[in-house]
Amino acid sequence: MNLIYQNWAKAGLIIALSIISYVYLIRKQNIALADKYILLNLAFLMLHQFEEYVYPGGFKNYFNTRIFNPFGFFKNKLTDKGIFWVNVILGWGLNIAVFIIFNGNITAMLIVITVLFINGIMHFFMAFKTRDYNPGLVTGAIFFIPLAMYIYSKLYSTGLINVTDILLIFVYAVLLNLMIPITIYVTRDIK
Repeated sequence: MNLIYQNWAKAGLIIALSIISYVYLIRKQNIALADKYILLNLAFLMLHQFEEYVYPGGFKNYFNTRIFNPFGFFKNKLTDKGIFWVNVILGWGLNIAVFIIFNGNITAMLIVITVLFINGIMHFFMAFKTRDYNPGLVTGAIFFIPLAMYIYSKLYSTGLINVTDILLIFVYAVLLNLMIPITIYVTRDIK
């Protein structure tokens, strides 16, 4: 299992580049917009994870020394098992489930994209609070936030979503984000 824990983010980089190539070089115009957006979201997530855990890496240490709070919301340190479950099982899993099971469902697609939008905002918040770089900040800023803003703008301007839809999507995305500390808790080191 250690081999998987050490290499999943590296494999994610290769998968991400393959997905982007598929979307822009192979399928081009022959891909539904909802499929294109969820595939790009998955690829951007994998690039983000590469920044967090491979290059420059260090998110586990950053979390455990700067975010971990034994009396607060994040009262469990991040483990390799927790990192894998949060990023691969939840992160990749949600994107893949929306692509396969909820194929073409705009609401499901937007919920998952909004989860990463919130992640990008949180990286900005952490950087602002600490006045320092945190692993994942750059990809959160250049991928998650612009992608979500573009998609929301496009869908809202074409009448495919309205303000009520947006509010409900954000509520669902916040609830899904609560799975992160729950997963960290479940995968914690028990001593």
